[in-house]
Amino acid sequence: MSIEILSIGNELLTGQTINTNAATIAQKLLSHGFAIKRVTVLPDEPHLLKKGIEEAMARASFIITSGGLGPTGDDLTRDIVAEIYGTSLETDEAIKKDLIERFGSHLPTLEDQARLPKGSTVIRNPIGTAPGFILEGKAALMVLPGVPVQMEVMLDAVVAYLDQHSLKKQAIETLYLSLLSEQQVDPTLRELEKEHPHVEFGICPGYGILSIYLQGENPAELLALRETLAKKFASNVYSTTDKRIEVALHEWMVAEKKTFALGESCTGGHLAALLTQHAGASDYFLGSIVSYSNHLKETALGVKTLQAHGAVSQETVIEMAAGVKKLTGADYILTVSGIAGPTGGTPDKPIGTVWAAIQTPEKTFAGRVPLKPSVKTREIIIHYSATYLLATLYRFLKHHIEPFS
Repeated sequence: MSIEILSIGNELLTGQTINTNAATIAQKLLSHGFAIKRVTVLPDEPHLLKKGIEEAMARASFIITSGGLGPTGDDLTRDIVAEIYGTSLETDEAIKKDLIERFGSHLPTLEDQARLPKGSTVIRNPIGTAPGFILEGKAALMVLPGVPVQMEVMLDAVVAYLDQHSLKKQAIETLYLSLLSEQQVDPTLRELEKEHPHVEFGICPGYGILSIYLQGENPAELLALRETLAKKFASNVYSTTDKRIEVALHEWMVAEKKTFALGESCTGGHLAALLTQHAGASDYFLGSIVSYSNHLKETALGVKTLQAHGAVSQETVIEMAAGVKKLTGADYILTVSGIAGPTGGTPDKPIGTVWAAIQTPEKTFAGRVPLKPSVKTREIIIHYSATYLLATLYRFLKHHIEPFS
């Protein structure tokens, strides 16, 4: 009995919209012990949409769709599903009443959005106008809207439905490591795979971080394996529950009652954005000075070495750290300056040259972010630098590994 995801919408196929829904659904289900076997993207074209749904029903017992439930002409999912299941659309009075209470009786799309395939079980949409629904037959179809925030709040109903149908669940354990490559961890996983053939091992590299997933039917076996890996890579472990390195740093700073501030140039506030997307960041994070220009480096942070060493240098990031310390008085300071491209590189300082400094109450460390020469995409340079530096700071705070060593 397998589960598949069907993501529906031309915007997904053209690249205008990134398919975050499939990842959100898969992660949610994985955390509850349900594994996704396939993800398919289908267009808003009646023939191809119908064919795609029917092919999925021939393969899988449970199918989750997202998209195509709105009131516009290209929202065809309800009609196609009703046709496949041999039923018709009818007005659900309870949905209609709910929509009137939330949006008023003059909602232009009221009649359309209150119509569902006959015989379906409603999945209420507490945010938007398009309800989801479940239809049972040769396969069970769980149909959700495509708007991510709406789809996400409706996933609990999907999990509950799968639980009720006694699907064979697997235990899950996760381990998150920083500042290691896939190649450094893979040999260990291969050895463990030989010893534990009934466990499924997964490894997912990120920018400066690495996620390890363990799946199987024996929770005790998985926990023991996770502990074995945690011991093997002890100084690189930052979490067993959350892959976001900024969350680990957040928790350490709050627990230790320390403060933190940033001086950013090439990252342009990206570091601060990572930190402040989590509630309670104000308990430790004082702020970021985005000194993108040389003028602001000099006037706001008191940098005096630009003429001698340039903005992208060890000397500059150290002086930036001193300036941030003077302005904020934070316990810990992180500063960064680099060339993110696609222009601005020189033979001495090519694109991807990024210098950073970490100032602690006792000492200031400085070094380069180890970007590969092949990495020249601006977005990747910025994001990798941010996650690498947060991981470097966390590893020093938690495991006492000197930064940039």
